[in-house]
Amino acid sequence: MKNIHGKIVFLFMLLIVQLNAIETKYCSYSISSSKKSAVLNEPISITFKARQKIHNEVMFFDLKPHKSKDYEVISIKEKRHEFNYHDAKKEFEFLLIPKKEGLLSVPFDFRIRRASDDAVAQAYTGSRDNVKSIPTIKINIDIPTVTLNITSLKNPVDAVGDFNLAMSIDKTEISSYDKVNVVYTLQGRGFLNKNFEPIEELEGISIFKGKKEKEPRATKEGYIYQVEWSYALVSSDNYKVPAVTLKTYNYLNKQYLDKNTPSKMISVKHQDIESLIDDEESPQSTVDYKKYIDYFYSFLIFSAGFLFAKLLEYLPKKLSNKKQCCPLIKNAKNPKELLKQTTPYLNKYPLKDEIRALESLVYTKNSKENFSSLKDKIIKKIEL
Repeated sequence: MKNIHGKIVFLFMLLIVQLNAIETKYCSYSISSSKKSAVLNEPISITFKARQKIHNEVMFFDLKPHKSKDYEVISIKEKRHEFNYHDAKKEFEFLLIPKKEGLLSVPFDFRIRRASDDAVAQAYTGSRDNVKSIPTIKINIDIPTVTLNITSLKNPVDAVGDFNLAMSIDKTEISSYDKVNVVYTLQGRGFLNKNFEPIEELEGISIFKGKKEKEPRATKEGYIYQVEWSYALVSSDNYKVPAVTLKTYNYLNKQYLDKNTPSKMISVKHQDIESLIDDEESPQSTVDYKKYIDYFYSFLIFSAGFLFAKLLEYLPKKLSNKKQCCPLIKNAKNPKELLKQTTPYLNKYPLKDEIRALESLVYTKNSKENFSSLKDKIIKKIEL
């Protein structure tokens, strides 16, 4: 009896610690979880808040979870509030997925970075978010810890949370070795076993499969999933696409729910052997000539484009230059504008001497050649 009372007192004190703010010399902080007990893989949100108490300096807050195989901790949100210049508050939100049953402790490293006004002013580059280059004094404050009671599930499941599974199939009657396309779509929120697969192997059936999946997004209620499995099934005989069951546990109503898709019979029609034999006892042609004609036309179009591109390479430079380059140079009204329009062609044409003369004319106004003669020389070299 004494041991039971002791455990109750310990849990009560732990609850008070997690809900009430803790005061330190530099700041006050609190840490709390959305629940104190859960089952394996049940999503739990953790909230941490800290506010500075010293109001003559700038203060930044850092919080990092300890890594462990007993749980997953994913950062959801970090938000900073500044009530005044020296009065800041920061909130952290994490998603926790427990992987071990029993009493589970999840510790965090909490530290602050202190910076004087002079340090901030020296590193200020236009944004208060640019704090990496600000000289700061790092101080380890505490190791706040969330403690949870985790229990295992009575029945094995594929997912914990609220999930749905749907199936679509394009046809149920095919010819020999034709394919049937089956698509399974899963949507939900919580935690999904990565090893879940609607169809793995079917005896006597060739399976070609693909998977499209959006990166699961972490929220306070768990991961958001959207997954699509695509299968192409091929067989020479009748077969059945089996029913698929996604076993789930909904922690909101504490119920085990099976999400089922129906089975489908696929009827395979064998081709009549006589349809494959003509009067001359030679096999009927199964070549799709239209497909090859389309390939031929595509090849012709590709070849014509390739040859046209090659012809363009051999067109006289004079023609293309007159259309693209010379009008800009001919219309230049002063040495500075002419220098601006000529410089881009230095790598294509021998214009070093002319550009030097232009620079001398623009910056020192001491050139042996005048503006008009330099323009004529440039145009002649480009139009050669």
